[in-house]
Amino acid sequence: MRKQTNFDKMTWLILSLYVLLFICSFACSCEEKQEATGHNVEGIAKEACQEVGVVERSSHGTQGAPIIILEENHASRAGQIQNAITLVRLYERYGLKHIALEGYLKERPEIKTDWFTKAAQGLSSTDRNRIVVRLLREGEISCAEFMRLVYDDIFLHPIETISEYAVDLNEEASRAPTLYLLKIAQQSLREEHVAKLKQFQEDIEQLKGEANKEAFEKKIKEMFDYILAADPWAQDKTRLLQDKNVIRSMSGEQHMALIEEIVNRAERLSVELEPEEKNAMEQYLRFWRGRVKASKTMILCAERIADQANVSVVAMVIGAAHTQGMCAMLKDSKRPFAVVTPISLKGDNEAGDLTWDMLQRKYKKVSIYSEGFTQAVLEALLEHKKPELVLSEPWFEGKVELYLFTERIASGVLGPSNPPAGGKPPYGFSNDDFKGKWVFVDPNRITIISDTKDGKGRAVLFPVILNYTNPERRIEIWSKAGLGIAMVPGQERESVESMLKKTLEEVQKEIEPGTKVEDNAGRIQITLNTIAGYTRTQEAAKKVTLGCI
Repeated sequence: MRKQTNFDKMTWLILSLYVLLFICSFACSCEEKQEATGHNVEGIAKEACQEVGVVERSSHGTQGAPIIILEENHASRAGQIQNAITLVRLYERYGLKHIALEGYLKERPEIKTDWFTKAAQGLSSTDRNRIVVRLLREGEISCAEFMRLVYDDIFLHPIETISEYAVDLNEEASRAPTLYLLKIAQQSLREEHVAKLKQFQEDIEQLKGEANKEAFEKKIKEMFDYILAADPWAQDKTRLLQDKNVIRSMSGEQHMALIEEIVNRAERLSVELEPEEKNAMEQYLRFWRGRVKASKTMILCAERIADQANVSVVAMVIGAAHTQGMCAMLKDSKRPFAVVTPISLKGDNEAGDLTWDMLQRKYKKVSIYSEGFTQAVLEALLEHKKPELVLSEPWFEGKVELYLFTERIASGVLGPSNPPAGGKPPYGFSNDDFKGKWVFVDPNRITIISDTKDGKGRAVLFPVILNYTNPERRIEIWSKAGLGIAMVPGQERESVESMLKKTLEEVQKEIEPGTKVEDNAGRIQITLNTIAGYTRTQEAAKKVTLGCI
């Protein structure tokens, strides 16, 4: 009996240990799950943006997959490249497959990239990716569009509605807050200000004309500053609106509150305003009200993606004005999230940023380049409508097909030590090998020529038909392309991240992008190997010296 009792005690002791271990194990597994979805989100974001971004804020929520918010400045090419590096790391290390994208509207047709796959057939993934990196460097595409072209299994999710997105800011609306502040400040002008203002007006009248443009604009600014100085309140609000760093840090809600404060003050002071000035300010407020409302719409869409099965992480690419409102909503929903700001947005270095004219062209969804061979592409393929992303734009698809076909032809004909098919057209290509959605190259018209007049280097010369299915708008241009450096097998192993880092260095060395893609000699570096020139005529193409081997 005593022996049985000892056995029972031992049994209960063992069972108790098992129960204790089970409880500990259960507790640990719950803790690990929380670590993966909540506490780990900041670590994920920091590793993904190392050296290219800063984690501004994060929250250890437990509901759904982690959401990484990537802030962007639409004019910053360096910022787009830095965000692309972060996205590549999220894809390769954490299984990112879903990008929720501001500016992609639910009412629009789904973006398809099958045309790209068809045009790139036969190219290695490395050469294909180099061309996409080239487009990102040029500023033609965003980091999210870059990801869609490089990785076939990336999904771009539309998270905006047309009703919230469609309110634009014209030039009059953009100026409205400053005009209001000037008129508010005028209320504080007194008799002692009159003489100085008359002098300003006389000086400005004398400086009118293109030759004195810089001095003219400087004098107008001096007069504005003098008027604003009469009202410290208006002067302070103007400084806020003109400080780029302050504006970047303001949420949409804060920006809207500031403008409403200006409107209310103008009403209290009975400032006289023209009907068109009031309409411009109302349009300005409609724009910001729409963007604030859009923040909620975009977050709800991102949350639905994060709640789907088998989603490991969700990336959101948004303008910085949405960040504060979105973070508050995500925190209320107990969502794990982190905000990443590209390093280029943290300082005053604007090297390589798009000019104002380029940015306006981008908003119109046309190429940011207005000169060079891009003119011919736009003439043949520009559609007069305004979609929100460029991946489905005919001009963009045509430009990419042109780059891809050029790479395939140059490497296919000049790459082997002996040109294929005995060095005679069509060099082993079929008649349909370069028949894209918008671009056609007849392989029978490809010829091998010398790069220079004295016979040095080899190049290929061929005509390109843009918009070849439309007899009324088709345009013929000529391409001369060659291999600038020897092909190195090790280059095939170059990662997407290393390509992006190299192009980031190049962009940050630029002061301001030019109005055309080509350099001063008319050349474009398509990939590390292939250099090309595009001209309107055959004779002009022959004169482009590529520096081929």
